[in-house]
Amino acid sequence: MTTRGAGRTTTGTGNGPRRPLLVAVSGPDGSGKSSLVGRLTTLLDARGLTVVSTHCYGCFLCRRFVVPPRLGEAGEPAGGGWARRAGDPERRGSRLRRAHAFLDAGELAARIAAAELLARTRARARGRRAVVVTDRGPLDGLVKFDLPETSRAAHVYRRIAARYRLTLLVQTGPDTLRGRGWEEVAGPPTAWWSRYRNWSRRLSRIVRIDGERPPSLVAATALDRILEAERDRDRTPEESGSPARRHVVLSSYDDAENPAYRGGGALVICKVARRLAEDYRVTVVTAGRSGGSGERDGIRYVRLPVGRAGPRAGQVLFLAMLPFVARRIPHDLWLESFTPPFSTSFLPLTGGAPVVGIDQGRSAEALWRRYHIPFFLVERLGLRCYRHIVVMNTADGAVVRRLSPRADVQVIANGVEPRELDETDLGSGQFILFLGRIDTWTKGLDLLLDAYGRAAPPLDLLIAGSGTPAEERRLAALLAARRHGPRPRIHWVGYVEEDRKRQLLRDSAFLAMPSRHETFGLVALEAMSYGKPVLHFDLPALRWMRDGGDVAVPPFDVAALAERMNELATDAALRRRLGRRSGLAARRYTWDEMTGRYLALAHRLLDTPAGPRRPRKRGASWQTTR
Repeated sequence: MTTRGAGRTTTGTGNGPRRPLLVAVSGPDGSGKSSLVGRLTTLLDARGLTVVSTHCYGCFLCRRFVVPPRLGEAGEPAGGGWARRAGDPERRGSRLRRAHAFLDAGELAARIAAAELLARTRARARGRRAVVVTDRGPLDGLVKFDLPETSRAAHVYRRIAARYRLTLLVQTGPDTLRGRGWEEVAGPPTAWWSRYRNWSRRLSRIVRIDGERPPSLVAATALDRILEAERDRDRTPEESGSPARRHVVLSSYDDAENPAYRGGGALVICKVARRLAEDYRVTVVTAGRSGGSGERDGIRYVRLPVGRAGPRAGQVLFLAMLPFVARRIPHDLWLESFTPPFSTSFLPLTGGAPVVGIDQGRSAEALWRRYHIPFFLVERLGLRCYRHIVVMNTADGAVVRRLSPRADVQVIANGVEPRELDETDLGSGQFILFLGRIDTWTKGLDLLLDAYGRAAPPLDLLIAGSGTPAEERRLAALLAARRHGPRPRIHWVGYVEEDRKRQLLRDSAFLAMPSRHETFGLVALEAMSYGKPVLHFDLPALRWMRDGGDVAVPPFDVAALAERMNELATDAALRRRLGRRSGLAARRYTWDEMTGRYLALAHRLLDTPAGPRRPRKRGASWQTTR
């Protein structure tokens, strides 16, 4: 590689001039985007760069036809026509709006391509490097239409955003926008800034600039960012002082946006992915109703289009597609969260990169007992292909070690956010809580309802969770059969968001977890962190709670479950003692500690020096059953 000076074109061996540096200046109208582009054009040209700026004020429809200022009712929030469609889920995904978004994205892509061609031509003639600066980018288009994240139009905007080397988001306050002539035909400025914050977290290479400062300082800061991005293109990994980042992929059928599951497995994968992203490039492969990819919090998400097949068939399709996806995505390490019914997908046979199986859903044995279909035969054969397996508890570790003797089996439990115990709340509570996925047989809801009816405790039973339509109908039928008296004592509130879930845990007297099958029981750990006792069957997979404020009864003994349920419901002093022990035991299971073990495992398998760590990165060791 040869360099012809500070502002000259860098060429490779016969490759010609490099692609122009593409920069977007984004922000609401009135934030000073156009004036900043003009200043940057002058400053960059003075530093020997060929600069092409293009103005992208939306598609030709937006420029030619003015939107009526008020299409809503008087006093309606965000009454502007486009804003109403953006704020109303029924209107937000309309066909006309999606078509408009595609048209807008297509014209933006065409303008960028034309500007890049012009910049490349001028740079070749002058022997300079080229920069293309636009006063609107894909971020502005995503904010304008605010389509669902998984829509194809949003995917097109993300594809365009990947072409940009840098997006400068000029941040100004609402009062500044109003002072510059902002008209609230599309809603208040705070609502638009909320959209900018939301979408900017899902895109990469976003740099925020304080637009409240004098224009000369804003331009100087933006210039430094652009020149720094240009210099970074010249640096090799060795020159930048860090090795090339390895690529780690995590796969899990369970996902926080999947209404049929949204279980603890999705939370675990999210936490592990964020921790691994500190040292690696990370991609998460999961299920969705439609295919596509996107980026959030610096992590790339790839969704396989299996959701429309239903929860059961979707799992089988996901397992079938996974080996083909693994061959298409280059990676250095793959972490596979096991998916029912076969758990394993024989992924280690598809390539030479290490594969770590994560046993969060190895349920073939439980499905055999429930449906009498020998899924476990495929699972046992598949487990022998894995050389590295992570399990949630020592009991499962012993089973997996027996089924796959050559595997290195690591025990890494789930985690919870650390909390300080409030001594005044210990022993209090207004109801008995069940929290989890609605799966009557696996989660033992039929046993719970039988025990509650037999015990008749003084506290109501609250069931929080959602599941497949068939499972929800089954639960509704069970509740209808047990509805007696003028006031129902069993309440099913459906799926609850995170804030509501925390409130239920705080207000509950204790947690009932009558599962027939579990791999860890993350919800039990969450309840313990709030100082709540956990009532459960004495399953081997749940013995990590032993002497930690739990109350275990013989497996599937409804009479014993009813007796201990009534005891906990009537004895606040007992709940106080057990709750204190639960809270202290939960402190041993922090997300920082547990995800640190995944990070240490990744470094060991990739043979990459972990390098200096910040004080928070603890947990470099891991347990093993060997």
